[in-house]
Amino acid sequence: MFSNVRIEKLILSNYRNHKFLELELKKNIILICGKNGSGKTNILESISLLTSSSGLKKTNLIEIVNSKLKGPIELFGINLLCSINKKKMKIGLGLEKTAKGLKKIINIEGLKTKKKIDEYFSIFWITPKMTFLFQNSREERRSFIDQMICSIDFSFKKFLSLYEKYKSERIRILKKWNDTSEEWLVVIEKKLAETGIIICDARRKFIKQLNFYLSDPDCSFHSLEIELSGELDLLLLKEPAIEVEDFFLKKLKENRRKDILTGKTNFSANKTDLIVLNKNYDREAKNHSTGEQKVIIFLIIFSFIKILKNQKDLKILFLLDDVFSFLDKNFVLTVLDQLNKLKIQTWLTDVSGGWIMKKEGFKSIIDKINIDE
Repeated sequence: MFSNVRIEKLILSNYRNHKFLELELKKNIILICGKNGSGKTNILESISLLTSSSGLKKTNLIEIVNSKLKGPIELFGINLLCSINKKKMKIGLGLEKTAKGLKKIINIEGLKTKKKIDEYFSIFWITPKMTFLFQNSREERRSFIDQMICSIDFSFKKFLSLYEKYKSERIRILKKWNDTSEEWLVVIEKKLAETGIIICDARRKFIKQLNFYLSDPDCSFHSLEIELSGELDLLLLKEPAIEVEDFFLKKLKENRRKDILTGKTNFSANKTDLIVLNKNYDREAKNHSTGEQKVIIFLIIFSFIKILKNQKDLKILFLLDDVFSFLDKNFVLTVLDQLNKLKIQTWLTDVSGGWIMKKEGFKSIIDKINIDE
């Protein structure tokens, strides 16, 4: 049985331009309307911060506090009433000052907790910047895939965090002791290689799922195929994981001197790129027109939604920021219809949203909120 999560009430206090905002919600699709600069994206960002350190805007925490706030930081807050598997849960996000700046504080049912909201539900978002995915950096393309995997596999996010931790520890040891502390380095490099291969293998399996749906002969566009270009990714396609891990360890040892000089890990599980091939034309997505690239990105997202259909006990929210302005409306309507059928609460923004409310069958499933009023 497909599980779901709902935000039934959202209250923002001193969040960016919202001195105070309270929204009560009842339907699957939440359409936030308002003129440019009214704070539509800020609402979506506040939700994204529940499961991300910097949210969909990749912001610094100091930037989300209302500039006119004169009182204590405790007057800032994001508060939600959620329904998770039909059980009510109050979730709050606040800030507290530290020697280094601000840090997030999460509370559940009024009590401060060290638990991460990811343990209760995940959040996936699409922003206008994603339409330039194939012109962006390889890190952003890799992050695009990682975000989808994190949405359906909480352990994957933990491994990503561990991997960064081990990389930092290894560089710190190298800088302090050079490569003279062999015993410490062997231990940390073993952990780094093990975690890196787990990450690469999870990506490989997810890409395989995406390709299954992207190669669907009923696809109305073209037959697409995704691959990752990293050396470890390619090795995993033909060698056992244990052998690839040994290869990774060998490369880490070989690169110690280089890594000391550069201060970074030069051979890594994250040294990879997302390659999307249109098999009909034997052409990479980056060589298509801008309009065709947008369609390709949305086909990948649509394939991701098909993967969600086969997930059990999945709890996820979708945030679609300003998608009407850069994607074909028929594509958007198809995705909204599929998300609604999966009972996934979806938040989206638009200046007016009038046209979608005229579409047959959509008015009854949309909570339209005009924040200008």
